[in-house]
Amino acid sequence: MNAKALREFRTKLFTDLYTGIIPERIPVQDSLQIEYYIQYAGKDLMTTQYCYTTELLVEILEKGREVARGDTVPIAFARNPIAMMFQQSLVNEMSKTGMIQHPERSFMGADEYDELIKNPHDFLLEKLAPRMNRGYAKGEVHRALNFAKYVLATLDTEKEFAAATAIIQERYGLFSPPPGSNALQAVPFDFITDMYRGFSQIPLDMRRQPEKLLQAMEAVMPYLIYLGREKVKSPLGANMIMTHMAAFLNTKDFEKFYWPTFYKICHICAERGQAVSIFLEGDWTRFIDYLQELPQGTRLYMEYGDPRKFKDKLGKKMVLGGFYPLTLLKNATKEKCIDKAKELIDILAPGGNYYFTCDKGALNLNDINPENYIAVMEYVLENGKYDNAGEPVTTAKKEDSIKKFSHLYPEFKSQYIVSFDDFKKEYPPVSEKIEALMRAAYEKYSAIVDFMM
Repeated sequence: MNAKALREFRTKLFTDLYTGIIPERIPVQDSLQIEYYIQYAGKDLMTTQYCYTTELLVEILEKGREVARGDTVPIAFARNPIAMMFQQSLVNEMSKTGMIQHPERSFMGADEYDELIKNPHDFLLEKLAPRMNRGYAKGEVHRALNFAKYVLATLDTEKEFAAATAIIQERYGLFSPPPGSNALQAVPFDFITDMYRGFSQIPLDMRRQPEKLLQAMEAVMPYLIYLGREKVKSPLGANMIMTHMAAFLNTKDFEKFYWPTFYKICHICAERGQAVSIFLEGDWTRFIDYLQELPQGTRLYMEYGDPRKFKDKLGKKMVLGGFYPLTLLKNATKEKCIDKAKELIDILAPGGNYYFTCDKGALNLNDINPENYIAVMEYVLENGKYDNAGEPVTTAKKEDSIKKFSHLYPEFKSQYIVSFDDFKKEYPPVSEKIEALMRAAYEKYSAIVDFMM
């Protein structure tokens, strides 16, 4: 197949997967992160992240084609150390190895819940952002200048990545969702833990002031719903949730603190017509019965757990991926690696609703043996064909699985997010001819800045 035909074929695979049809074969997603690609190409990890260009990225990704075998574009996410430099970020920091990590820190005091509950967005911008980013703590002028530099650095790097991945996508006929159809979706418990209180402090809040924590999670819901809005609705896109804390909680705390708002966020996305793609960090096997309550077509990417239980209980309703242990690809024999892929295919592939990927992404060169990785991917591509392609996965209707919660939350509003209609009262168009043009520009750039705040 030429590249154009390959792209159409791969797009059809994912269209079928995401719309409840058994595809021609199992869709395959690579498990190689940008950090791996950089090192595989023989580049220095630390310095390369400061000098991304389209040409350099194409060179890196071209070299990576020696290992990559999946159906999708090679990069989903990359942190930006230049943007972080202007923020002087304390949320993400580069180590001496060149890896960017999220250190354990607390930026919010236990006595500040009332401020958070009163107005989460104002509290984040006025109090927490300067604590999280030293570049914003040096006064109003320095904050404005450093934020502008951060935005420009982010946009420049995103532009280089977009151009490079578009070139690789066209050359190799890879699948990618329509631009604007994916969005990050935070959920309240993880959001408050990761961004505000920290892993070490949140257990104290659960014991000492549980009602304040519960109120805070409800208070941030309108803001998180707003942040998760996607620009383009498409069955190929998704609101992507990265879970962190659930697997560390006992079942009682999960039921009380984690699940209620998580559940509502997932259904609110479905109300908008958007699928949710969830990385289930850790082992969620004990929470399978809860996951059954999520909307039909929810995409679950598992790190650990019992694949047979997931398939038996969720296989008809949810799209499943993950489970394949990346660590196996490092030291095991090629035969053992292939045997594990065969085992997972035998369990998860029947009836569709399955894509193949590893349980996590490779970051370092020594995370995998490339020969093992290639052997596994090629085995799945060759042996993942369906005899009953085109059949529906289930006769259940997705709309019957969606619970409605949007009406419970007010539209998100903030003094720092101003609509064009309010803005034009202060700065009116000089002519009706330009009002629509002004609105389009205002909303475009406001959306960029709002997301980056």
